[in-house]
Amino acid sequence: MAHTGTETIHQMITEDLVDGLNIYGELSIGGLCEDCIYGKYTAHPYNNSKSREKEIFEHVYIDIWGPSLVQSASSALYFMVIMDRFSSYRTVMFLKSKSAEVTLKVFKSFHTEAERQTRKRLKQVHLDMGKEWYNTAWESYHEEQGLDFEFTTPYTH
Repeated sequence: MAHTGTETIHQMITEDLVDGLNIYGELSIGGLCEDCIYGKYTAHPYNNSKSREKEIFEHVYIDIWGPSLVQSASSALYFMVIMDRFSSYRTVMFLKSKSAEVTLKVFKSFHTEAERQTRKRLKQVHLDMGKEWYNTAWESYHEEQGLDFEFTTPYTH
């Protein structure tokens, strides 16, 4: 279903949520917003037949964003988001680069802490097709820890 924003604007007007917001005439916004058009342009359909996790830390997603146009106070240009599929818990780590050494060091820290706190073993890691995951450092860690790596189909978000 396309989100037009009309419901939100209507709520802002009827519930007097925004001071000075006066709309006269017909309230309708047609079509998709620019973000929806760009965000779904290359999307492939998902198959919902997969079974859902039954406990925390069975399946986590990792993604990296960057480079930023502006460095953080600690000189980071990237950030890594890790999300647990069962609980939707998310954590963000800032990175100075997205090299194998940097990303693996940050992930190892997360992995150790998460297993210690939850007393659950991580089973599956979902990654995009980025080059930072295809290297001997990540391959060795994946085999050493017995992790199952699952890679996203190209051109999906």
